[in-house]
Amino acid sequence: MEVCRICLASAIDKDITELSTDDNGQIRNYAHIILFCFGIQIIQDSKMSTKLCSKCYKKILSFYKFKTLALRSDTYLRANIDSEIKNEIFLRDDIKSEIASLSGDEFLDDHKSDEVKDELFSKDDNNLKDLPSDDEYLSVIKKIKYEHIAEETKENDPFKRNKKKFKKLKGQEGKLQVCEECGKTVRNLKDHLHLHQPAAERKRIKCKLCDKTFSSHSARYKHNKIKHLGIKQRCTICNKFVVNVRSHQLVMHNSAALQHECVSCGRRFISQSALDVHMATHTKDRPFSCDLCEKSFRTKMVMLQHRRQVHEKEKSHLCQFCSKSFFKKYHLQIHLRSHTKEKPYECPDCGKCFSSTTILKNHRLIHTDIKLFACTHCDMTFCRSGYLRAHMVSHTKEKRYPCKYCGVKFGRSDHRKRHEHTAHERHLLAA
Repeated sequence: MEVCRICLASAIDKDITELSTDDNGQIRNYAHIILFCFGIQIIQDSKMSTKLCSKCYKKILSFYKFKTLALRSDTYLRANIDSEIKNEIFLRDDIKSEIASLSGDEFLDDHKSDEVKDELFSKDDNNLKDLPSDDEYLSVIKKIKYEHIAEETKENDPFKRNKKKFKKLKGQEGKLQVCEECGKTVRNLKDHLHLHQPAAERKRIKCKLCDKTFSSHSARYKHNKIKHLGIKQRCTICNKFVVNVRSHQLVMHNSAALQHECVSCGRRFISQSALDVHMATHTKDRPFSCDLCEKSFRTKMVMLQHRRQVHEKEKSHLCQFCSKSFFKKYHLQIHLRSHTKEKPYECPDCGKCFSSTTILKNHRLIHTDIKLFACTHCDMTFCRSGYLRAHMVSHTKEKRYPCKYCGVKFGRSDHRKRHEHTAHERHLLAA
């Protein structure tokens, strides 16, 4: 049976043979760790399962480090106690030998020898008082111990991460309710039912620092954290600053661990809602239409983004060199490379460098002979759907891009932009 060897769970991600740890330069294998922690002998050719779930895998390594630390601390304590007893015995023997050497008649009489003995023993007692006590030894040991494990427990402790969450959920068992409209199990049914109301009737929560409104307090808190406070964390893998390190590492660096998988293309997503948005790309449905033009979109978020960018002309990101503004921060970052002449993305096929990953991705298509998008009116094929849409203008003769200076219409937006620059803006700049 392919189940976890420890908790018998069906979710198996690791193998027992992957267990290994570096203990002061000595690498311990999986057999030593399992036998040391649980007293279980692992036989490699046995028919029993050797699989582990990710939770048990982390707990075994954590328990191994904890038990090793406990044994080291015990050995350290015993060694210090033994050394104290030996030092005390040696000190007493030295004092007795010194007294015996001074007890002769030529140096001291009997009365003076007694005084010397008392004086030496009083000195001995003072020396013993100066020695560290047991409490002082224990305080030093505790300090060393916590300094040793502080860094490990801070990041790697699997229980500390969910401590606050456990306290919050403690005592709430039995308070979960099922929504009759969508079938979801939620803690606060009253707040959840607001999501099923029409968008016009929902209560909106206004940001305290700007005019934006949100459907929930969590959405407003996230907006305030990113836009106004600028609080981000650095990813230890790619050194990028992101809002949520755990979600970023799952999506970008460990996508195989995501549990929501698309049946059509095999891509994995962090949540069911993200998967639902992706599934719309496999259909031709575009249910969200812009009320200011004839365009339609697969998701509401893309439609609202189109309205802000195209119709409302929102451009909040300003270039510090030429004062040109952009809708997205990503577009500003690409534009800045036109001033710095930076081209960090290199094509692995021909070695040519580009300023953005999008341009590199489009360039790499010329190195492949795969052209999946064919024209229905002629024999031409294209490697991208955008190229096919631009080509279809030559057949439909549709002209929907008017010049903002003279009103002349063009079939393609790049042709309109070229006309505006050559026919109108170039003369204005020259004047």
